Amino acid sequence: MELDYKIALRCAHLSNEVYRSFNDELRFSMRPSLIPKLFDIKQTDTQVAVLEDPDTQCGYVVFRGSDADRDWLTNLDFSRWSAVTDAVLDDKQLDYPDIYEASTSGVKMHTGFTKAYLAARSEIHGIVQKSPMTRWILTGHSLGGALAKLCAVDLQYNFSQKISVEVYAFGSPRVGNRAFSESYDRRIPNSWRFVHGNDVVSGLPRRWQRYRHVNTRIRLGSRRSWRIISGSLQDHRIDRYITALTQHIADQ
Repeated sequence: MELDYKIALRCAHLSNEVYRSFNDELRFSMRPSLIPKLFDIKQTDTQVAVLEDPDTQCGYVVFRGSDADRDWLTNLDFSRWSAVTDAVLDDKQLDYPDIYEASTSGVKMHTGFTKAYLAARSEIHGIVQKSPMTRWILTGHSLGGALAKLCAVDLQYNFSQKISVEVYAFGSPRVGNRAFSESYDRRIPNSWRFVHGNDVVSGLPRRWQRYRHVNTRIRLGSRRSWRIISGSLQDHRIDRYITALTQHIADQ
């Protein structure tokens, strides 16, 4: 499947609008008449909105990202990122049921990201299991993009006989080690990882910590900036992604 920039822009808007007040009044501009199912898990600070569009037989799982850019700035010293052997656990240890066929796969994922996804996993499974939607698009900005990737491999493994899975992630950090990335790329071919300018979060955790990005990277905007830190944080803003995608579509 080729990248559809109009769907990407739609997902960017969803990823932006999910930052609004996370309550029963939340509606999305793509289909204001649709009432999303909202899950707010306090103990892991995981927020997920699920939309089902019967007109297109398409469902959307929208993961809410970090509350503010300053949350990432606070951690630019990487004090909370340790080497991959400490920062992630084997999928079996995390009870991520049978996503990978063999315990010797070597797949490792970031502990915090994985626990945040697992907190919402049963709710998402419950909806997908009962839903008539045959196509599911997973999206999110920042942390939300990381959770969308973890959800993708999970749904692909458990529901691939009845649904297709796509991912549109914006300014998302690395999720796991090389074995995870290689497995993800095989399982989720319709996945696009957007990076705007010098977005700082897209570079976390570092490669020297043995984290690796999944494919396929789509670059937006210019990487030229004299503002090293503030510029890269500005590039991380979801509205910058929306502007860049809107301009790309206009130029086509």
